[in-house]
Amino acid sequence: MKFIKPTFYFLLVLLLSSCNNAANSPYSTITFNKMTPMPGNGRASAVAFVIDNKAYVALGRTAVRSGSLNDCWQYDPMDSSWTQKADFPGVARVKATAAVVNGKAYVGLGFNIALGVYNTDACLKDFWMYDPIANSWTKKADFPSNYTDACAGFVFENKIYVTSGFNGSDFNTETWKYDPAEGESGTWTKLKNFPGPARMGGIAGANKDHYYFGTGYWTFNANDWWEYFPMNDTWTQRKSMPGNGRENAVSLTINDRIFIFSGRHFGGNLTGGEVKSDILEYDVARNIWYERGNLPASGRENALAFTLNGKGYIGFGENDTEVLNDLWSFEP
Repeated sequence: MKFIKPTFYFLLVLLLSSCNNAANSPYSTITFNKMTPMPGNGRASAVAFVIDNKAYVALGRTAVRSGSLNDCWQYDPMDSSWTQKADFPGVARVKATAAVVNGKAYVGLGFNIALGVYNTDACLKDFWMYDPIANSWTKKADFPSNYTDACAGFVFENKIYVTSGFNGSDFNTETWKYDPAEGESGTWTKLKNFPGPARMGGIAGANKDHYYFGTGYWTFNANDWWEYFPMNDTWTQRKSMPGNGRENAVSLTINDRIFIFSGRHFGGNLTGGEVKSDILEYDVARNIWYERGNLPASGRENALAFTLNGKGYIGFGENDTEVLNDLWSFEP
């Protein structure tokens, strides 16, 4: 596995982290309500998406590096209930990518943990469309690259953007656009590479006017934060996230406000670092970060987050000892 540590990246990290303190928040500390967990024992490294005021949770795993899943569940916030839907027809996987366009979900990429961690053949390129009305899956055009592990993505003008992943050997900065309306299976178009360091496990945060990407792991824990402009395919660096960097965090947006939760600061194979329970809010207009409190339960990585009817939901994932099965809601 090739991890390179250029000297100037150490300096870059020091410079960016020296001025990334959180601002005083104008909002009160977030409080949470506990919701109904999923049937079973919980999951980590899954995907979530929302269609017609229902949330869906699919894929993931039930244990560390094992227990991969291909099931799909619908969550109804009206009575906090779960209903199983049609299984994802591809290989069971972790760290896939999911996005919604015109009432359909597009799910794929990710990593087949059954083939081992540092195996390029375990990186999955298939991409599928889920129709919630028909409760069925349809195969779409494969992703053109094998950097498919722990990518980040967002939607702009009914097109899906995917950037920065791992291929079992190397990190990458490739950025691609998928147009589901072009051709029977949709088409992928390569864009300019993300200009920051190559990484995996980063997160995208977006509202209707702004699109962001950052954090993750690239031999170091990243805390950088970048804005992407899809109209002209350019990137601009913004204020770094508070703290010493994290990977495998989650994000959600409520009324155009962007929130980041949880993740791990990786401290190396000997210590593993620490999992985080904090909640951060990014102020788009002021380009600053607020600390908004902590989850009332365990710190975690590889969790899930989604927004329904003006409320945020976060849960599942894993800490240093177990995979978690809880779900919490809040209003900002």
